[in-house]
Amino acid sequence: MKSSSVLRRKAFIYCIAGAAAGLTYAVFAYFIEMKLGSDYGAMHIGVAPVLAGVASYIIGREADRINQQSDMLAEAKDNFSTLTHDAITQRDWNVSFEDPAIPTCWEVKNCKAQDCPSYGRHHVRCWLIAGTYCRGEVQGRFAQKLGDCAKCEVYKASIERDPINEIGENFNSLMWALREKEEMLAETNLELQKQYGELELLHKQAREMADTDMLTGLRNHAHFQHHLQQEVDGTRGSDRPLSLIMLDLDLFKSVNDRFGHQKGDEVLQRVGNLIRQEVGELGYSARYGGEEFTVVLPDCSAEAAMGIADNMRRKMKAVEAEVNLPSGFVGGSFGVADMPDCASDAASLISAADSALLFAKRKGRDRVAYFRDLSDTELRAGDLDKLHSRLEGASLQTIRALAEAVDATDEYTDAESAKLTNVAIAIAKNLGMNQEQTDALSLATKLHDIGKVGIPSSILRKKDKLSPEELSLVQQHPEIGQRLLQEAEQLQDLIQAILYHHERWDGEGYPEKLKGEEIPVMARIIGITDAYRAMLSDRPYRRALTPEQALEELRKGAGTQFDPELVGLFVQLVGGSDDIELRRAG
Repeated sequence: MKSSSVLRRKAFIYCIAGAAAGLTYAVFAYFIEMKLGSDYGAMHIGVAPVLAGVASYIIGREADRINQQSDMLAEAKDNFSTLTHDAITQRDWNVSFEDPAIPTCWEVKNCKAQDCPSYGRHHVRCWLIAGTYCRGEVQGRFAQKLGDCAKCEVYKASIERDPINEIGENFNSLMWALREKEEMLAETNLELQKQYGELELLHKQAREMADTDMLTGLRNHAHFQHHLQQEVDGTRGSDRPLSLIMLDLDLFKSVNDRFGHQKGDEVLQRVGNLIRQEVGELGYSARYGGEEFTVVLPDCSAEAAMGIADNMRRKMKAVEAEVNLPSGFVGGSFGVADMPDCASDAASLISAADSALLFAKRKGRDRVAYFRDLSDTELRAGDLDKLHSRLEGASLQTIRALAEAVDATDEYTDAESAKLTNVAIAIAKNLGMNQEQTDALSLATKLHDIGKVGIPSSILRKKDKLSPEELSLVQQHPEIGQRLLQEAEQLQDLIQAILYHHERWDGEGYPEKLKGEEIPVMARIIGITDAYRAMLSDRPYRRALTPEQALEELRKGAGTQFDPELVGLFVQLVGGSDDIELRRAG
């Protein structure tokens, strides 16, 4: 900033210049007036220089003042730019409360308010931390102070020391406000983190509660479905077995009816504890609903799963003592199914295990049943509807497994069934069937007797001749098979083959007495293969025939019981060898 001596020197020069100009004017005016004869020439010579000098002085001083203000503004701009740049780049937002150049607030104003934060402190920026009128009222935020600070004598005295101080103090106040906000945001962030942690814990607890059966502490039905699907996805495509146990408490309704639902809840809790202890780290357990429970056992064969189930069954009696119930009120039936032997997906695995549970109930309760073991199973009235409901939506693998279980009750060997399936396939090719029809026929040879699941095994295995009533019951198995499979969309093409495979060429068969080519060709083929297989097995009314004798019986029945053209083709393919070796046509 320029010194005052320099300014005075410039003003003096302006004055001399103005006076010289004025004198020149005066001389010029004098000669003019002399020529014209005026008497004011002397006055012009004396007054004009003075007036010119004064005017020049005033003009010079004003010009210097403007220049001085311009320099001050330029310097303030540079200082503010530097201050802003340093604050941004260095992030030094700390504001100093003390400044020796700032007047002492409480002394200047003779304040005795000891509760004021500035009281007793020397040279502090009281407008940042205390009330503007020194009454000890601390302002909450900078926005509340901004308007009042301009009225404070201490604030005015501080900024009047230098014009740029007002800019600097405003900047300090802005930084202070930012720091207040920063501290507030930091506190808010900590509080939000704390609340987030609490919410996360509550969410975890809520999720745990949503997945847990509150009575038994086991997982609930929805979580079981999700878990089983994950296990199936992990098993599919590998050689790892996966077993499922379904448990239903026997006669549980009688506990509720006789001893009350509170006692029933106690039984369910104790059973849940038993299952949890027995399964442990081996697998996963859940309450399926009501008095039904499930156990998922990865990497566990059906045989091992049945052992675990039987161990739980035997320990059920301990629950009776724990809940102080008489003997016979607590027991369980168990159904076991596994992948890949009984199912190919999660829904089918449940269907198979649930069906096995039904078989366990019908075998007398308090026992373990495997889906593929139907021995001694006596299905009662209404059981077929239950079985149909369980198989609805089941995969072909599950339905095929059930059909194979039925075959086992009829004492057919796997080898015989497989070879006769090959015969049926060969016949289909000779008849010019396409691949889809051939595959359907192959499946039909395995499923055509599935309806026998509804026939008591005591009748199927009876050594004596069947009574008319028993024979009538056996003849219902095609219709039973149709009922069991009617909802399976992928089997619709096979329904007629299953339903009509006991029709006769002469119209004397069952169930609808169809005749000749009214009988679907697949049913005619299955009728021949089924009759041939039956003749190779012992029956109550005769001993098993040799393959040659069986083929001869087929020839005798050609044109009456069987389609004669298909009989000829069958005989040609089988050839009468003892081991049923097939000679493929063409």
